Amino acid sequence: MTRHHRTATKQNNNNLSQKERAIETIIDIFVRVVGFIERDKVSKNTNPPKDFYIDTDDLSFYLEEVEKHFNVNIPQSEWFSIDGTIESVADLVLRHSPKQPVL
Repeated sequence: MTRHHRTATKQNNNNLSQKERAIETIIDIFVRVVGFIERDKVSKNTNPPKDFYIDTDDLSFYLEEVEKHFNVNIPQSEWFSIDGTIESVADLVLRHSPKQPVL
């Protein structure tokens, strides 16, 4: 394995673990904000508005809490451009985060 390949592999592993940590944090925020959904019912593929019929106020508060936690300010148009799953929220947050997001 070349040095470049090892570095690229390490960066991919770091990015993957960073994404996994972001997903777990976003799930925790969602469960805390909504309050009536158990943690084990939520995964990276969960789409809160569709899967749990979350109302607009709760959804807005959840997204505000995500932005606050990760110290990002994401334009509303970008929120509307994702599919709404927890994983898509994590991807969007990580695109807007500094190199080392707060998890």
